[in-house]
Amino acid sequence: MKNIKFILIFLFLQGVCLAQNESAKLKTKDYIFLSLNYHQGTIMPTNPFVKGENETGLPIDKYRGASFKLGWQNPGYTQWQKVYHAPYYGIGFWTGDFNSRELGNPMALYGFLGIPLFRLKWMELYADLQFGTAWHWRYYDSITNPNNIAIGGSMTVYIDVGLNAFVPLSKRLDLGAGLTFSHFSNGGFERPNRGLNIYSPSIELKYHLRGRPETNGLPKAEKETKTHDLYLMLGYGDHQLNEHELDTNYFAVGGISAFYQLRHSNAWRSGLGVDMNYWWGLNANPDGTPGPRNLENLTFGLIYQPELIIGDLSLVLGIGMYARNYRYGNWNQFYQRLGVNYRIYNNLTFGVNIRAVNFMLAEFLEFNLGYRLKWERD
Repeated sequence: MKNIKFILIFLFLQGVCLAQNESAKLKTKDYIFLSLNYHQGTIMPTNPFVKGENETGLPIDKYRGASFKLGWQNPGYTQWQKVYHAPYYGIGFWTGDFNSRELGNPMALYGFLGIPLFRLKWMELYADLQFGTAWHWRYYDSITNPNNIAIGGSMTVYIDVGLNAFVPLSKRLDLGAGLTFSHFSNGGFERPNRGLNIYSPSIELKYHLRGRPETNGLPKAEKETKTHDLYLMLGYGDHQLNEHELDTNYFAVGGISAFYQLRHSNAWRSGLGVDMNYWWGLNANPDGTPGPRNLENLTFGLIYQPELIIGDLSLVLGIGMYARNYRYGNWNQFYQRLGVNYRIYNNLTFGVNIRAVNFMLAEFLEFNLGYRLKWERD
């Protein structure tokens, strides 16, 4: 079950590398680049372990990391490249040092996407998104590593969001600088899972193997038909309870969701939805063992869900409110959904989301199948 987390990066890589495959069919020149990136940042004090409840008794607040990237930046060969005005995209490998024996030296494989915000003759500014999976952690163990409540399993999700500016140094070499926010968590799949949150400045050297693409006078994207969408989704996940994070009891969560969304443009859609889930662990006993199976396990939520569309890939960010929840009460708790889904055949999609509350406390990983019905807007 742990290896299923590789699906996260598989979905993202499918999307960000889609244009590479399409470009090959068009027999066009691919503009490939290699880059080295270095981060040196600060770990946010979001849990007792990094605040000082560790073997040293001192805060774990320093971080440094390095990435190697292989990417492409083609000048609008495909529809989605036209929509995002020649973005860069590709795959990367990261390794980090948290200056802590209890965390180790993890590594990550990820897909990345850089969307241009503006271009000047002497500088380009991009919004940079990275999504993947990290491994090789020293994670929680009740005997050998009992303080580490930040990372509870051997693998985590890796999410990085930032701004990167690039200045050309020569015909093929760029110097970049940026500011990023990074998050590591396993979505409550294996607790303890308080996660790590990091902000860091970065520097990057980028080498264009075949020169830079011409970004002046990029072709315009064909306008997509604006539609009404009805999106139906089945979701499932396993998790441990946060209040019993040191137990070994796992509970299932299964549910259905329905969304009414509008396709606003080539790049995004949004709409309102309802989530209904049955949580086997919602009314667990005080010792963490399963409780009775009844309507207390049923939750109902209302959610607003925007989606960024990148070819067959969608990046999902939803913000909802629990209208019914045995644990939180009714209309007392916001929740969030962050993830990806990929159109695998016609209108059928597969995806993985992180469900969370308070924007940092993961509830569970939500693996899902969806089907989208569409009709044109007047």
